[in-house]
Amino acid sequence: MTRVERLILTYNNVYAIGSAASRVLIDTGPDYLGATDAIEAWLGDALPAVVVATHGHLDHSGLGQYWADRGVPVLLGEGDHMLARRAPVSEADEFAGIVRYAEWSGAPPPVLQDVLLGLEHRRAAVAAAYRPGPHVPANGARWPTELRLQPFTPGVLDTSELPNGLRAIMSPGHTPGNAVVVHEEEGLLFSGDQLLPDITPTPSIQVCARPWPGDWRYRSLPHFLDSLRILRAIPFRRCYPGHGEPFDNVAEVIDANLTQIEERTAKVLAVLRESGDASVYALAEALYPRALQRRFWQIIATVQGHLDLLERNGQAILDSTSNRWTPVA
Repeated sequence: MTRVERLILTYNNVYAIGSAASRVLIDTGPDYLGATDAIEAWLGDALPAVVVATHGHLDHSGLGQYWADRGVPVLLGEGDHMLARRAPVSEADEFAGIVRYAEWSGAPPPVLQDVLLGLEHRRAAVAAAYRPGPHVPANGARWPTELRLQPFTPGVLDTSELPNGLRAIMSPGHTPGNAVVVHEEEGLLFSGDQLLPDITPTPSIQVCARPWPGDWRYRSLPHFLDSLRILRAIPFRRCYPGHGEPFDNVAEVIDANLTQIEERTAKVLAVLRESGDASVYALAEALYPRALQRRFWQIIATVQGHLDLLERNGQAILDSTSNRWTPVA
């Protein structure tokens, strides 16, 4: 039986798998004040053989440079390497793409003005997180201080075998380079944010890994759905998620995610058919009027993700001139 140890770093889980000589760490740990002290107390002097970051978000790869400085290889899916090397949308053309999307969404001018102002503030906050130096006090966050990530150069995570009978399965969707780690012989899934016990991760408006294949925007939900279906075909007996408690009803949780995506997609299609044609904003306003006022990007990204699915299924098309969606009869 493979040994699995879990360290809870406030909102995140980090897992150590196997013996000290060949230990694999799943996720680097988030970089907040006190996190490395907790890790060192947990592992002692026995460094892992390799660290696998399931994806490039701050809370899962934030301590990449910490491990690299100790001579431990840090592997990350190639599609997320840009997230390890620099702040998201830090380059002018990336940021311009997000701005154009907000304008294209159909949000009315007063809403758009607030959204663009918030986007500027968010861009500055994210850029500030990608730096060394002292930790910044928390501002209503889940961690004791704000998170940071010192830019680092990871190794490429692929599907080749890892120590202790583990292997990675590339599972794009949550991010372009998202991955899970599995021990198929023992039915273990280390899911990062691909599968969580109480939450279905929502799609986001994000940039494709470069070079951009035409459109700059990454279609996260269709990829996420495909990755879930691949995992559903594997008979896992236990899941170790990036957040929350490990659980055994893996197939049931995957099925609940698949059902929820299917139901939400059908709901978006029903509203689109009723309206005849609509912008993303108009659909979001019809579906989630109260939430849209508080969480513009989360709701817009959710609706856009289901439109991406409908487009792939041949059930909806976009008029690129009017930026309005219409159902396919």
